[in-house]
Amino acid sequence: MGAVMPGAATAARRPLRVLILRQGHYPDDPRVRRAVGALTARGHSVDVVCLGRAGEAARETVAGARVFRVPLAHRRGGRWRYAWEYGAFFVAAAGLALALHLRRRYAVVEAHSLPDGLVFAALGPRCLGARVVLDLHEVMPELVASLFGLHAAHPLVRITGRVEQAAIRFADACLAVSDPCAEAFVRRGAPAGKLTVVMNSADPALFPPPDPSAAPSGAGPGGPRPLRVVSHGTLVDRHGFDVLLHAAARLSTGGGPDFELRIMGDGEARGALEALARDLGLGERVTFEGHRPLDEVARRLEDADVGVVANRRDAFMDLVVPTKLMEYAALGIPAVVSRTPAVERYFDGRMVRYFAPGDAADLAAALAEVLGDPGLRRRLADAARRGFCGRHGWPGMAARYVDLIEALAGVS
Repeated sequence: MGAVMPGAATAARRPLRVLILRQGHYPDDPRVRRAVGALTARGHSVDVVCLGRAGEAARETVAGARVFRVPLAHRRGGRWRYAWEYGAFFVAAAGLALALHLRRRYAVVEAHSLPDGLVFAALGPRCLGARVVLDLHEVMPELVASLFGLHAAHPLVRITGRVEQAAIRFADACLAVSDPCAEAFVRRGAPAGKLTVVMNSADPALFPPPDPSAAPSGAGPGGPRPLRVVSHGTLVDRHGFDVLLHAAARLSTGGGPDFELRIMGDGEARGALEALARDLGLGERVTFEGHRPLDEVARRLEDADVGVVANRRDAFMDLVVPTKLMEYAALGIPAVVSRTPAVERYFDGRMVRYFAPGDAADLAAALAEVLGDPGLRRRLADAARRGFCGRHGWPGMAARYVDLIEALAGVS
């Protein structure tokens, strides 16, 4: 795609002011957090307009950015709930973007989906000279089909596709999170030259490489401990946490290695998953740790022995390269991963242990193999760090991203 190569601009001639719009939470959103860090490392100033939770300050400076929060509660629900939330935040973001631009005169306004149409909230600043970037976190037509069980020809999916393409045309430049996603946008009509791939690679400042002097897997200060299996993310059906629980139940009764399972995250499926864990007799073997701030997620993963990505397959998930898989690679955690087309573009069988999506028995067998073989764990972790992080790590992605922003603003 039309990527600006790292190193095209090594230093800014003048600091830029950049405004980021995101219908999510900052600093919890890892992609926005990485963007802010990359821009401020080059000396640029960043403001963020985002959602606010109860108890959070409406305005504050945090994690390198001045943050302006919109007090709008997010609740997962049906189509009308999503439409109402998107519309309410759009109106607030458009007003704030214009008001802030009149005071700050941003060089670039960057809208992060979802929804894709949020980019039109930058219309006011654009008319006054700002350049506009659309960061496409997801492929929205496929996501809508996955969320609501719709076929590709459904009117809602087709409308979503038209909004996506209109948003891409409106922006001066667009970011995609992977090559498969960028290719999907191009198939629907987006100009390839407008798209730059900046992956959700883990920031080594938050997800540092493993300490070679650390204790081996399964070792604790008091001697051997159960091996720790982790999985984190939003607790929804497409992420396959129920498949992981069924696999854990099989593994716990199969005479394999002693292990414990930690699940971090929240979502609409949490109650059902906790009930399933009880029904499967997993007892104290599994812990649901709930939502954790991004910094804490990284710390709590450091002593993990195996990470699991149990995503199901559908048209949306086939395009996803899971952020948590890239975080496991950065931390040196060997991963057991459901085999999907997008993941196979970046990780081969020497870098992860694959299993068939949705197949608890196959996942249990894969976990038993990896947990039972310390040498295999080391080989998988080393190969993923060299193979993925070496080619697609965040330092290179950060340079590509900031080079694009500076080029749009006329800084070279």
